[in-house]
Amino acid sequence: MSRQVDGFQGLWRLAAMGLVMELCFVGMAYLGDLRQQTVPFLGQYALAFLCYGLAVLWSLRHPERRRVLFLIWGLALAFRATLLFTSPALSDDVWRYVWDGRLANAGVSPYALPVDSPLLDAYDSPLRVLVNNNWMASPYLPVAQVLFFAVYRLVPDSALAFQLVAVLLDLLTGLLVMDLLRRLEIPGTRVLIYLWNPLVVVEFAHGAHVVDALMIFLMMAALWPLIALSSGTRRAAGTRSRLLSVLALAGATLTKVLPALLLPVVGPRWGWRYLLLYAGLVLAVAAAFALGPGWGLMGSLNGTGLFGAIRIYATYWNYNGGLYHWLEVLLSGYPTPGAVPLEVVGPGPIRAAKLTSLGILGLALIAVWHKSRRCEDDLAFLRLTALPLAAYLLLATTVHPWYLSVVVPLFPFLTPRRLEESKISRFLLPGLYATAVVALSYLTYLDPANPREYDAVRLVEYVPLYLMLIWAAWPAIGVAGGSGRG
Repeated sequence: MSRQVDGFQGLWRLAAMGLVMELCFVGMAYLGDLRQQTVPFLGQYALAFLCYGLAVLWSLRHPERRRVLFLIWGLALAFRATLLFTSPALSDDVWRYVWDGRLANAGVSPYALPVDSPLLDAYDSPLRVLVNNNWMASPYLPVAQVLFFAVYRLVPDSALAFQLVAVLLDLLTGLLVMDLLRRLEIPGTRVLIYLWNPLVVVEFAHGAHVVDALMIFLMMAALWPLIALSSGTRRAAGTRSRLLSVLALAGATLTKVLPALLLPVVGPRWGWRYLLLYAGLVLAVAAAFALGPGWGLMGSLNGTGLFGAIRIYATYWNYNGGLYHWLEVLLSGYPTPGAVPLEVVGPGPIRAAKLTSLGILGLALIAVWHKSRRCEDDLAFLRLTALPLAAYLLLATTVHPWYLSVVVPLFPFLTPRRLEESKISRFLLPGLYATAVVALSYLTYLDPANPREYDAVRLVEYVPLYLMLIWAAWPAIGVAGGSGRG
């Protein structure tokens, strides 16, 4: 009887934490333009994250029960519904999605011309002025363009339509995460770690980052058959599981390039034939778009052509980076906060910083590939997938808050299987910290007329994170001894 009472008390504690989070999201909705209300938004975000952290601790200490799952999913739906009908303000990417969908439905390549080209005046819309970086053509890959086309065809000129699709994909990802947890004999209630993460809720339900939502869903769909449709070892992964995995990861890569970093992890389970199939699919689809009339192959630095925007991103984009930023500063000797200006220091130091970052990332990928070749355990396999993604985010030139959403579905798998070991994992803690503090980068909106990065924000974001990661990796590399469990 006492155990039953304690169970109900625990459930009410979780419900109370969820209720406070819901009140925070309601507060965000009533703020209106979050870009103009940066400080109040961050205050409510911080309170929501505090309650989320307590809820994560609760989920680690309690077994799976049906009523708990109902509560987790019910509140997750409430969080998203609260922000669905807010106008995206923290990012204006959604208006690019709408514009690309508008052009595609008119039979015009989104890669052919910059948004502000007079040649596109025939397709003008009041929303055109809202499109960011209007001096360049679309930066989004073919599968993303297909999604823009479909959503715009169903509901023209609607940000809400993209918010709804982003939330739908987000919830489907949650279902995949919960199914994988159960298959790995981890309590399904730990899906809370993904579903209740305030960063995920805000960036999908409010921010409408449907490209990232689709990429993440397809990425998790690529991992699911390698566990759900195999018998527990990489050698036992059958033809069907590997084929489904290849198709999903190819789709994810053609949505956003980042999932290609998982190849060193999934490659040993696929085998060389399926690696070649993946490469063939990606290249075939890219070629079909790149070689089409008006689409362009390599693209230019005004963003035109399929790879034009990628060249711009690789050449100029620089925002909220960690190690890369300090490499730039060190190599250029340019101390001013924010991006090191190419026109001042020249291309040499910037190129050196990028090559150094790429070299470190390459070494990390080699290490992951070497470890994955000997990885037979499914849980260890899923944990490995987080490493290349995290390495990229730590070294990237540009880290917008929603970029971190790609690693959040993997957080539940960083927890121990057994309840008696239920504690914050060494690698879960820095992940939670990163998704909490990355929102501080929105302080660039304090002066909308003169947005700038703040060195203090960068230090708060990255220095404690690096220290946490060193602490987490210490036992694993054998410096401090121990097995690195948890």
